[in-house]
Amino acid sequence: MRRFSFILVSSLSLLVYCTQIKKQHGGVSVFSWAENEMAQLEQLLNLLDSSILKNEPLPIAQQKFFDARHSYKRIELLTEYYFQGLTKRINGPALPDIKVEDGQVWPPHGFQVIEQALFDSQAEIKKDFIHNEIQLLLTDLRFVRYNLPIQPLLNRHAQELLQHELIRIVAFGLTGFDSPLAFNSISEAKYALEGIRLFSEYFYEKTTEIQSISLKIKTAQHYLEKYTDFDQFDRLVFLKNYLFPVSSQLASLYQSSADDLRFTKPFQGGLVEWANGQFNSAFFVNYANGEKNPYKDSLGKRLFYETRLSKSKKISCANCHQPRLYFTDGKQKATNFLHGGSLPRNTPSLFYASLQAAQFYDLRSVTLEDQINEVMDNKNEFDLSAIAVANMLKEDASYHSDFKKAFPKSETIGSYEVRNALASYVRNLSPFSSLFDQYLRGATTYYPKEAIRGFNLFMGKAKCGTCHFFPVFNGTLPPWYTKAESEIIGVPATASWKNAQIDSDRGRYEINKMDELLYAFKTPTVRNISFTAPYMHNGVYKSLAEVLLFYQRGGGAGIGIPLSHQSLPFDTLALSAGDKDALIAFLSSLSDKQ
Repeated sequence: MRRFSFILVSSLSLLVYCTQIKKQHGGVSVFSWAENEMAQLEQLLNLLDSSILKNEPLPIAQQKFFDARHSYKRIELLTEYYFQGLTKRINGPALPDIKVEDGQVWPPHGFQVIEQALFDSQAEIKKDFIHNEIQLLLTDLRFVRYNLPIQPLLNRHAQELLQHELIRIVAFGLTGFDSPLAFNSISEAKYALEGIRLFSEYFYEKTTEIQSISLKIKTAQHYLEKYTDFDQFDRLVFLKNYLFPVSSQLASLYQSSADDLRFTKPFQGGLVEWANGQFNSAFFVNYANGEKNPYKDSLGKRLFYETRLSKSKKISCANCHQPRLYFTDGKQKATNFLHGGSLPRNTPSLFYASLQAAQFYDLRSVTLEDQINEVMDNKNEFDLSAIAVANMLKEDASYHSDFKKAFPKSETIGSYEVRNALASYVRNLSPFSSLFDQYLRGATTYYPKEAIRGFNLFMGKAKCGTCHFFPVFNGTLPPWYTKAESEIIGVPATASWKNAQIDSDRGRYEINKMDELLYAFKTPTVRNISFTAPYMHNGVYKSLAEVLLFYQRGGGAGIGIPLSHQSLPFDTLALSAGDKDALIAFLSSLSDKQ
């Protein structure tokens, strides 16, 4: 029996080893393919460089730029997965890279900087500048080319990078985030899908399943070829009917294992699960014992309504974050319950607050636990430290029992336990239960045509989706969810539409004295926005119609506020009255069931 067991175990080990060998060969094939793609990309960039130096007509240079971009898109899934830091220089936004850790500001480089130089109708073509940018880009791409073959390529890596590229197509490609001036996103999506198809064919054995995936991808590409107009493209149809099937079948190639549980991911599964809101709030917890459990959630809810958390013993979290108002207070600025008057900023909703990489309008706290600590310490809010609250609650027998159930490994009730319990309750407030979500996951076939049109405007012509990233519609960047974006949009002190004055709140500049952060504020979610008026960090706008008018004018620049670092495009949006009605219809469909 032991001999049989030994043979069985040995056979299984050999089977696993052979499978690994096959996948290693798949990796070799992938890297050989990628090497050829990188070599071709270099050639195309050199042709673009030559075109610029020879002063060829602008349309010829622009076409050569498109050729190089299309080539890059085929191997983007590898560069973005293995070289996350470098890809911001390769294909990041044409905005300064601000390093608050050391106070440095790095100028932007890469494809989008070159695009801006070639496609900005107001800019003069600067031959030397473009040449230097191309040379920098070539240097970065050569680094990728030489280091890519030494990267590990396991089954789980393959599955994740394939799904990430599908997500990237939706969040950055179809929205125009990747191609803000050339509006070449629809065409580029076709080449990104081609990269997914080629990778799959090289990495996996050629089976009927791979053939089926390739066919689905080609069908999606045909749709992209048929409908090329950026403004008119139906992103919702493309997502549901073309990308979802590709994602689902790719997912069937990989069976997750117990080993995968060691890796905490921001969302479960691939594109389909991501789009349907299957997020993992534990990913955003930076504490080893921060895992959720039902007792902790229940305790957190109890603490949320507990007035003894405040020095006055009269206010709780629920005073400002009222559930019936979608966890806001409906006021322009939060009430100062301790000293009268108002606090400096509008009360944000707690819905989806856990699915962002930083908290507060100025991003000064990384986790919910940190944010709660600041609120409790603030002399104008609770004015009672978390440790003082913990010491008080220790003396309450019912609380003592609840804490023991919620934190069975903790020897005592401390500051962290109080804050983590509250945060655990907030982490339950990401329901993804709106009509839009139900339609997306197939729970209903009803979704108003006006809302469909609004979604396509939001993700396309209106450019909303380039800052409020699908599907959470906040500013934390998918698919890694490690960075929360802030924007300088020029919010006025009052709702004036010409000769306006900037609001005095300096935003992130108050935390990091860097000119590039002056008047910068976090991009919040627009989910439940129909019920969370008034809007902006200072509550200046009372209606969605006013908000849309502000953006249509081009932000602060369009209402008379000169800003040297406005990150919102200055150009006005050509939105009709019908367009704005459709956008509001879509935004209304993002309201969760209460």
